[in-house]
Amino acid sequence: MRKLASVAMALMAATLFSHAQEIRDISTTVNLFRTGNAQVIQKWDVTVTSGTEWYIPIDNPGKSYIHDLHVFENGKEYANDGRKWNPDRSLEEKTRRCGILEKSHGNIELCWGQGPYGDHVYTISYIIDNLVLSYPECDGFHWHFLNDEWNTPPKHASIRIVNMTDSEPWFWEKADSCNVQYWGFGMDGESWMEDDALCFESTEPFSYSSNFSALVSFQKGLFLPSEKGDGTFQELKDEAFNGSDYDDGEYGFWDYVGMAVMALIFIGIPVLIVLLLIGYVIKRIWRKTTGNRYRKEIFGKSKIDTWSRDIPFDANPSALFSLMQEGDYFCKSKSSAYTDVISAYFLKWIQEGLLRTERDPKDDKRLNLRFVKPSQPLQFTDKMESTVYYAAAVAAGDDLLEADEFKKWSYKNDAEVASWPNEALSYYRSVWQAASLEERCKAVEFKNFLENFTLVSDRHAPEVGLWKKYMIVASAFGIADQVAKNFEKLYPEIMEEYARESNMLNTTMLHSVLNSLNRSSAGMMSAAMDRQAAREAARAAQQRRSSGGGGRISRGGGHGGYGGGHGGGSR
Repeated sequence: MRKLASVAMALMAATLFSHAQEIRDISTTVNLFRTGNAQVIQKWDVTVTSGTEWYIPIDNPGKSYIHDLHVFENGKEYANDGRKWNPDRSLEEKTRRCGILEKSHGNIELCWGQGPYGDHVYTISYIIDNLVLSYPECDGFHWHFLNDEWNTPPKHASIRIVNMTDSEPWFWEKADSCNVQYWGFGMDGESWMEDDALCFESTEPFSYSSNFSALVSFQKGLFLPSEKGDGTFQELKDEAFNGSDYDDGEYGFWDYVGMAVMALIFIGIPVLIVLLLIGYVIKRIWRKTTGNRYRKEIFGKSKIDTWSRDIPFDANPSALFSLMQEGDYFCKSKSSAYTDVISAYFLKWIQEGLLRTERDPKDDKRLNLRFVKPSQPLQFTDKMESTVYYAAAVAAGDDLLEADEFKKWSYKNDAEVASWPNEALSYYRSVWQAASLEERCKAVEFKNFLENFTLVSDRHAPEVGLWKKYMIVASAFGIADQVAKNFEKLYPEIMEEYARESNMLNTTMLHSVLNSLNRSSAGMMSAAMDRQAAREAARAAQQRRSSGGGGRISRGGGHGGYGGGHGGGSR
């Protein structure tokens, strides 16, 4: 029986030691009080396979003082040896005990016994007096909460710096309000702001060189620190930023003058924005109800409810886009409106035989477009038509532009595609600016004519050649499918002839092509704009990050400051 027990014990030991000493997680909460003091609470989730104690070196405390160490496990508090910890004791002698080991120059180690080998969850708390120091321009601190050179690096770490002052919680809300600015250093991770806390979290396990320090500044008046920091906060920040990937813009006297001005108008700006928004909504409702939707300086009048059969600007989609973007208060957004322009170009190429529609063999509800090699080199007079055509040809690669293939290409070439609306808006401005007010009005009147074709009393069926241009303009305005349906009700034979001469077999195929072109154009434009928007958001996030607004933690930098040190873990 005794032999069997020994074997069992040996098997248990083998199983235990097959797992290395491990720190799965250290979660830290830093409760900041109005005095500038802080309570640090850490929760350690670990596996113990060797050693007798855990220890946290804290060097260079500066004007701060660390005291009141407490350690809990399973709801029970460890016995406390005060500041007389003896590291030369056995595992059993240290079990369920904690204390502070004082070293030279005010440096200390926070220590506690590991207890039996196996899994443990410890809760450690201690007080840092004078964490927040007073500087000439602000209050703040740079403190190293987690060291580098761990003998057992943590797999995951998180830090929450919590507002425990009696001030209003709003001061945590926005870093760009200059109330709170914060930066993290030393580990791969992210930082962000919550209603009452600054949050930092690792995204990769710690390496030997990983550590974490937080640099935080507060607007004067949020704390009442009793100790002054050495020098200025800017000097502290400059030292921390050295070797980091934060882009520090120098700020001085005039920056703080600007901050003061912003504080004075902090209430005025929101009120002004609300008033302007109310005025805008009221004016928009008035334009909608009265029909005064056009800019008078562009068209000569703000209400255009007449119609004309004259095709405007030789059916140039981009010229119509540019005019309506600047002249129609209710025009679609640039990216959405240019989706219609791209559809118009594709329809034009299909009608001219430059593209041929083919059913997708994988899905008969989808259409592919095949580029037909022209007998002579193409010479486009329309700059944007040439741009879009050759972009689509590149996207096709093998002459077959499959469904969603242009969208995928646009995602990879988002900067180029996203520039098309602005390029068309600017380039074709001279086209409509050279036209008379009457000619500009005819563009709107022709749109009215297409939209109300079934209601026009003095109408006649245009010849197929003319109808091709009608459909290009209708597509540029985003109304092609509805115009085709309206015209088909009145002249089904002509529409069938138009569909055949436009290389689309019949009207059923026509509607399928129009819908497919709309989806394809919308998809490719949306993909490019979304990608571009994401890039701009990333740039904005980088600016906020560098100015203390959260984001990715800098792996480098973090020099200077107080606390921390090297080493730690188990021994």
